[in-house]
Amino acid sequence: MNHKSSSIGRIAMWVIGALGILFTLLIFTGSDFGISAGLWVSYLAVGLAALAALGFALVGFDKKSLIGVGGVLAITVIAYLISDGATRPEWNISEGTSKWIGAGLILTYLAMLGAVGAIVVGEVRRMLK
Repeated sequence: MNHKSSSIGRIAMWVIGALGILFTLLIFTGSDFGISAGLWVSYLAVGLAALAALGFALVGFDKKSLIGVGGVLAITVIAYLISDGATRPEWNISEGTSKWIGAGLILTYLAMLGAVGAIVVGEVRRMLK
């Protein structure tokens, strides 16, 4: 990493940290501005992180990457299709929103199952060596 990009990252880190402290102090004083401004900084940070992740992923994009992306998209579509759109009036959400929430929960459960499975398989393979 060159010195210029390291300096820019360091400056951005300190600016975001200072804004976080400022917004926290505003929240403690009872100001709604601290909450809304903090949320916008969070949205901006998540957006920049997503763009950076996409950019770095596209640099080494090959056939294996395409298979992985297709697999994740297929699992997402299946999770959306099997989730129900059940709602209650007190939830104040639409059926589509309920389906996406259900799909997100199913994807979370599958990711957790995959992580635990990988741990178990890794430990069993290590014990058998």
